[in-house]
Amino acid sequence: MKIGRAPSAVASLFAMLCFATIPCSAHALDAASAGSAVHDAAATATASYRLNVRLDPATRELAGEAEITVSDGAPFDLLLNRRFGVDMLAVDGKPVVVRLQRNGELNRIALPPGPRRKTVKLAWRGPLAPLAALEHRDTLRAHEPTADALGSFLPSAGVWYPAASRRGQRLLHSYNLRLDLPPGQRGLVAGHRGTEATRGSRTVAEFAFPHPSEGIDLIAGPYRVAERTARSIDGRPIMLRTYFHAELDPLAPGYLDAVADYLALYERWIGPYPFTTFSVVSSPTPTGFGMPTLTYLGIEVLKLPFIKSTSLGHEVLHNWWGNGVYPDYEAGNWSEGLTTFMADYHYAERESSDKAHAMRLAWLRELSGIPPGADRPLAAFTARTHGVDQAIGYGKAAMLFLMLRDRIGEPAFDRGIRRFWQAQRFRNADWDDLRVAFETESGQQLDRFFEQWLARAGLAEVALVESRRCENRVAVTLRQGEQPYAIEVPLAIGTTGGEAVRRVRLDRSEQRFELELAAADPATRVTLDPDNRLLRRLHGSEAPPILRELQFDARSGLVALGDDAFATAAGGLAARMLDHSPQAVPPGSAPGEHPLLVIGEARAVSAWLARHGLPPAPPEVAGRGAVRVWTQRLPSGAPLAVVAADSAPELVAASRPLPHYRQQSWLVLQNGRALARGVWPAEASSIPVTHCPAGSLR
Repeated sequence: MKIGRAPSAVASLFAMLCFATIPCSAHALDAASAGSAVHDAAATATASYRLNVRLDPATRELAGEAEITVSDGAPFDLLLNRRFGVDMLAVDGKPVVVRLQRNGELNRIALPPGPRRKTVKLAWRGPLAPLAALEHRDTLRAHEPTADALGSFLPSAGVWYPAASRRGQRLLHSYNLRLDLPPGQRGLVAGHRGTEATRGSRTVAEFAFPHPSEGIDLIAGPYRVAERTARSIDGRPIMLRTYFHAELDPLAPGYLDAVADYLALYERWIGPYPFTTFSVVSSPTPTGFGMPTLTYLGIEVLKLPFIKSTSLGHEVLHNWWGNGVYPDYEAGNWSEGLTTFMADYHYAERESSDKAHAMRLAWLRELSGIPPGADRPLAAFTARTHGVDQAIGYGKAAMLFLMLRDRIGEPAFDRGIRRFWQAQRFRNADWDDLRVAFETESGQQLDRFFEQWLARAGLAEVALVESRRCENRVAVTLRQGEQPYAIEVPLAIGTTGGEAVRRVRLDRSEQRFELELAAADPATRVTLDPDNRLLRRLHGSEAPPILRELQFDARSGLVALGDDAFATAAGGLAARMLDHSPQAVPPGSAPGEHPLLVIGEARAVSAWLARHGLPPAPPEVAGRGAVRVWTQRLPSGAPLAVVAADSAPELVAASRPLPHYRQQSWLVLQNGRALARGVWPAEASSIPVTHCPAGSLR
């Protein structure tokens, strides 16, 4: 059932801390920024809402009234979380007997066909769930609307208000919402905030979305609000706000400055910001969500020094991609990859070429570590549910945009981005719409380029077969799979005078290329894709093991070493690190063909490694910290990850941070904190250049 999606997680957190990510939940435009786009969007809006919502976080009670106008005569359903009861229902002013039916986890009211324009009035009320102490990845899966004096979160996916839908798909709807809160509480939903006033002892605020959205996420808490005004590139005022818990007050000015900088960056790159406001909102749980006009981040997340320079910009950009142009999910979600490329990767490029290269290599390492049976086409990605989705929907998609920019050039790429935005604002758009925009601006046919990277699972597999030189020419033979990709392969030709990079177009299973070089500089070595700019499966020397490989593979086994306390801690850690329940492997069993996770008491781990003829702890971790983590390859080539702890409590403490470092090859922890980490160095795929006989390349 597609009744609602959870809000987008902060995607650049996965680059920094390997936090999980899922796509945006609601799409809309503020009332004051409607402009000429109103008529375009109104054609696709099926319903409009007027909502009065009264929330009491301390008692966890919610009461609401809704007036829903549907602009066609087709039948539809109203779906509502089973927590709530309906007090009143009227259709076109006539009372209707409420007949609630169970629809899975939801209550359902079926409304028959009727006149072209139908208005439904409904009153509902009920209790909300208590605030739970959740881990970050748990918050991504938690859809129940919750309330607490420390913070309330009612996600659209929790169906906390009556959702007009057909065949389980929520109707796109505009809305006006009036929110009534008790003393000391402030709240918001996505959109333009109108009046906010104190009535008696309560605070009442009004919000408006005249453009189609997929759902409404409501947030409230004991917030202190700071604000400043920025100016859009087209002259409009944009109100920037922080809704922070008291302990975060000193951080508000820095966050407001950073948001203003990001808005200026993306307005120059794409076009005017589509809304009139942006808010940064703190959460008492380790949340990392993005909605139109706001981002909702955990208190501890907001304290991290790098968030303003990474994750925040990613969420601002989602107001163009995902919340300004909506992905057509039936054809695949392009917005996460484009946002990752124009935010996370752009910031890395801006910092240094080394940072950008490290990010590309990290993406390729993760993609190369996906087992064949777990892989799927990029066009099948809709939302992040586990690590494989994250690698494909974010990393693979971002690499697609990198290769596209390399192919058509940066000026044409940027023109294509602006054309796509101008043509698709507040509409559903798919990969084909992107392709058309880039084809128009580049003058190139890109159908095969997009088709092969979207429709095929896996990566290109390219190998250097032979390289020979004669005078100032070098012949290079490349080989790929039986179903070849059409790809542009960068080759670095090492010479006695330096290095020359050439790009060749490979579209057959095996192909020979003759490249001319300066006669004075004989070639000595050829390196395949030296800067990792091609979506290809890395060779073994290029992809030393990282923890992520075990997360992806459902065949990963667990060896737990030590007493009962260690065994319990090992099971808990494995559950957090892997996407699948691991197979229990007896300590006496020899390592086999499948990935293996060995967790336990340090001395027992050392004895296990020695018993099976495997290397001991490497110098990077040996003798350091209280918990030592490292990876290596088993004789079969499968990855082995080892977690050796001095005590069971230290192992328990490590279970919270360790899953955030899955992109690492080794790690040292103490008292639940990472002291050192790293990735084993990679070696480029290259072969020496041999001399051709008798001066001929034949």
